[in-house]
Amino acid sequence: MGGLTLWRRGRRLALRQQWSQEGYRNTAGIWRFQGIIVVLLTLVVTAAYGQEPSQRLTLTPSLSLGERYDDNIFETPTNKQDDFITVLSPGIRVQYLPTAPTLGTQFDLDYRASIEFFADHSSENNVGHRLSLMLDSPLAPSLDVRLRELLLITENPLGRDERLSNPTGLRPVSQQQRERTLHNEAEGRADIRLGGRTSLGVVFGNLIDDVDTPEELDEFRYTVGAELGYLFNVARNSSVFVAYQVSFETFRNNGVVPSVNADAAFQVHAFGTGVRHDLTPTLAVEAGLGYSVTTSDAPQKDGLDGVIGNIKLTKTFNKGQASLGYARRFSAGGSTGDVVIDDTVSANASINLTGKLTARFDGNVSWFNFQNVTTITPNSNNSNRRFLSIRPGLAYQILRPWGVSVAYTYEYTDYTDSTTANFSDHRLLLGTQYALREWLVLGLSYRYGARRLHGGNAAVAGVNEFTDNQVMLTLTASPSLRF
Repeated sequence: MGGLTLWRRGRRLALRQQWSQEGYRNTAGIWRFQGIIVVLLTLVVTAAYGQEPSQRLTLTPSLSLGERYDDNIFETPTNKQDDFITVLSPGIRVQYLPTAPTLGTQFDLDYRASIEFFADHSSENNVGHRLSLMLDSPLAPSLDVRLRELLLITENPLGRDERLSNPTGLRPVSQQQRERTLHNEAEGRADIRLGGRTSLGVVFGNLIDDVDTPEELDEFRYTVGAELGYLFNVARNSSVFVAYQVSFETFRNNGVVPSVNADAAFQVHAFGTGVRHDLTPTLAVEAGLGYSVTTSDAPQKDGLDGVIGNIKLTKTFNKGQASLGYARRFSAGGSTGDVVIDDTVSANASINLTGKLTARFDGNVSWFNFQNVTTITPNSNNSNRRFLSIRPGLAYQILRPWGVSVAYTYEYTDYTDSTTANFSDHRLLLGTQYALREWLVLGLSYRYGARRLHGGNAAVAGVNEFTDNQVMLTLTASPSLRF
């Protein structure tokens, strides 16, 4: 363990020099993608000058100053090191949204930086970034565009929880180490009406997980596809479609390859058909069934095939929405580079219960079946497993300027082999905010994190039990400019 720790520290210093000298070389593709965001932002701002009365553009620059106490900054089981961290967070939010429930362009871009200064561990000083984007726009009578993206660059393990997709638990090591992590998810869709009731949908997406931990591989996924649809019931918004999609999975090791050809690239081809139908004005269903195959230069990743499918029910309420779904697909084992059959049941709900009390629930259960693994070695992370995630939350607006919130996350990873210890993760967040002025907010939060090991003879290398407590006081100024 001592040698590995020294190796990590040396690698961290080398990587920081590399990032500084080469201008974040590994994220060049990310910043090219951000160029698209700049173009979209320019289009939205330009459109605001000719906006309809039902549309509004809001610019909200912000600056936050906070002080955080962390009693275990490295998330270690023993020899805990605490510190006070001063956090400076400049940011900006741009919203172009309808002021009434009418059809129109919706655009929401939110960016903030997080500049951290450690009182006693100045070598841990860092700059993090978070950017989220949502665009839903009828650009033309025959063209609809939807886009979502989330970019996270951080060294704070508790700052890596946010996802566009369901959490998977496939990266337990990087979630516990104070190393620089880059996570980017993007998904988009353009629907073109060809004429009559026929439409063509073009989908695209990407996933980038760039971590600085030797036990895990970096993953880069790019997805493109097309969908030909036919609207057979206009009143019920019912359509059938046939689709093809291909995902390109590539990997890069961080000094250790989990197994032979683990970092070899592969592709996943999916063919299918499906239906979308509004059962009632407030209940919609989407279902699909198809077949998927893999191709690769690595023999153990080539020629794997199987049935895939999905079904999802979405219920809309007066003040919220809930959904329940199941999906089966081929994916990558993330940190291991393996081909995996992923079966996931997910449930989501967000409902305003009383006007002041809003409840939210997100949960999923996933089964991961590693297809190309023939042997499982001690301390490996390529065992078949079940992953459970439950994330309830409540927000209560006590008075107009004062609100409180509580959120809890429980995750459990259950390995099917008899040698690897199962583990659970707990996250509790309590927060309160008081608006001193409409544009000036004082906030106080407490965050608890813990990992527990359960049974088994050995844990995955790099995974240890720990507890961590954080208390943070912030003052945020965020004046809004409306056009």
